Amino acid sequence: MKKNYLNVLSDLKFLLKLTVFCSISVVKAQSDFPFDAIPLNNGAFDASININVAQGTEEFNNLLLGSNVDFNTSIARLLLSRAPLLDFEGNVINQNAANQGFNSLEGQRFIEENDPVVLRFPQGVFANTYHWERILDDEGMELAAADSRHIIDPFVIDGRTISRHNSPVEVRIGYPALRDIFDTAANLGKPLDLLTVLSIIGNDADSNGRRWSSMIADGHDVRDMELGNEFFFRSQRSGTINTEAQWRTRASSIVDEIKTRAAGLGRTVRFGIPIAYRPGDPLEPQSRRDSDQMFNNLITQDESFFDALVVHRYVNVDREDTDTPESLSEASLRRLLCASVTMDESLTYCKTQVSEAKNSIWLTEWGVAGSNEDGIGASFLGAADTYSHIIRNIDRLEVERVNWFSTVGLNSQYTLERVNGTVVATPTGYGDIYRVLRDNLRDSDVFQSVEVTSPELRSNNVAQGTNALSIIPVRNEDGTPRLVIINKTDRNARLTVSTDGAVETSVNYNAIGVRWENLTDIASRSYAELQRDTDAITVPPYSLIRVSMSFGEGTPVLSTSGSGDIADNQSSVVLYPNPASSIVNIALKGMNTADVVITDLLGKVVYQTQTSQTNLKLDTASILNAGIYLVSVTDGNNRRFVNKLIVN
Repeated sequence: MKKNYLNVLSDLKFLLKLTVFCSISVVKAQSDFPFDAIPLNNGAFDASININVAQGTEEFNNLLLGSNVDFNTSIARLLLSRAPLLDFEGNVINQNAANQGFNSLEGQRFIEENDPVVLRFPQGVFANTYHWERILDDEGMELAAADSRHIIDPFVIDGRTISRHNSPVEVRIGYPALRDIFDTAANLGKPLDLLTVLSIIGNDADSNGRRWSSMIADGHDVRDMELGNEFFFRSQRSGTINTEAQWRTRASSIVDEIKTRAAGLGRTVRFGIPIAYRPGDPLEPQSRRDSDQMFNNLITQDESFFDALVVHRYVNVDREDTDTPESLSEASLRRLLCASVTMDESLTYCKTQVSEAKNSIWLTEWGVAGSNEDGIGASFLGAADTYSHIIRNIDRLEVERVNWFSTVGLNSQYTLERVNGTVVATPTGYGDIYRVLRDNLRDSDVFQSVEVTSPELRSNNVAQGTNALSIIPVRNEDGTPRLVIINKTDRNARLTVSTDGAVETSVNYNAIGVRWENLTDIASRSYAELQRDTDAITVPPYSLIRVSMSFGEGTPVLSTSGSGDIADNQSSVVLYPNPASSIVNIALKGMNTADVVITDLLGKVVYQTQTSQTNLKLDTASILNAGIYLVSVTDGNNRRFVNKLIVN
């Protein structure tokens, strides 16, 4: 029953930048911790995690790690969407035309290096205006190629042609390169999932059916499809469909057509409908809540043609006085840090709009941000915590897909600029958050049963619905835990680890990630720490870190891939000088052969070699930029040693 109710820069230069905020305003900068003080013990607050190893793990759903590749912003159109413009005979009209979508080599390289896990097509090439077929005249001559930017198919309702969009025949963008993008990703061992957005307002059942068949014939596995985009907004509608009843009729006919085609090929397809979250948000104006509730009621009257709910939810705050981060009030900073609570409320409301059989969620656009400026520490941490909250509550929320919005658009993961003729993409704090989560969760096994204790965040002694720490526990291939930890507070956390109820008193760990100096900080700071034989993990303030660990006194190995987990006193690795400026020596004791891998703090490999030398001498000036790195050495017995290297 329905209830009421991209060339990516991965070096560490950007992590070392200092951003200084200056203000002549007499208003106090609100960068301090906006919650009640947390009780401390020797300068840190206590937290714990118990991992029930015996209860096993479950495979992580990679579809939760999607990121929308948005080529629609002005900077992306200029830098990532340029390619030769061809006429219908294949002649070059403009060698370097903008707005060419995925045909752009720069755009293809950006997708390859950004590695978005899910490609939501045709997000990068105009979701509501995209043609999938050749356009022929009455004599069978081609007027436009299969990737024309505009729709030409007539809109037909009840046998009557309503209107026809004219398309410039010389426009050819995007689609031919899509197959290459997916093939490249698969060859790199990082296959992309395809989420398709159908045009409901622009195409009828026959046209959308031909679109689906065309993509299948081109080798694309089109299983999940969104039925249009945000129809609850009047700006998303056209003259051909103005009412929810018209939308339902056309969407249902499109679903029937594609399901018939899929059945003939033995394929399974699913469809999601747009749902409005606003009626469940008490901060929204009542008039908008009422209007959107009416939309939800009308669009869900017939549940027979859809399988899931498509939700777009942004947790934003308005800045006061000026557009600078310091003008955010304490209440606004709390809202950003508690974005997971807001997201949970909205998703829970959306699920009440349909029956249990239809209430799975596709969160295909979302973000956490203050308005009018780049993201800040509070929004970065809020986004990371929201990811973690959804993953930890996946059974209750039934979220099947998550796509961050977006790579270079709203809440951008990268900034773009052209340097000496090359497009340079530099990660923002959102990009750092995404890469840490993606690289540590994709293709992983997550422990099923975990208990985490950490202080509640409170304001005026009122609980805010979220805790100081969020933790996602992952099982390494050697059986040891790997923790992805978010600390939303301004104090160190002292995290005690237990396995199957037994406290681990001798923990060896390495931690890498990013942190921010305060809640209005834009610049990510790198973080790295190595500890052996300690009784607890130190989690720095305002941070997202990955912690790999092993247990047992005298166990220096922090393996993340092999089974060889115990080192002996005859083997060791020493780096000198450290910090290094031009030369570093890697002394290898007790090893006949060794694999040496140097990564930056976000996991990108910057150097690797295999050696039988007892002392490997590297010219750091030629291979490494200034920053912090991890040097991983694996010997012939699959024992792994990790050391931190600082390059000046």
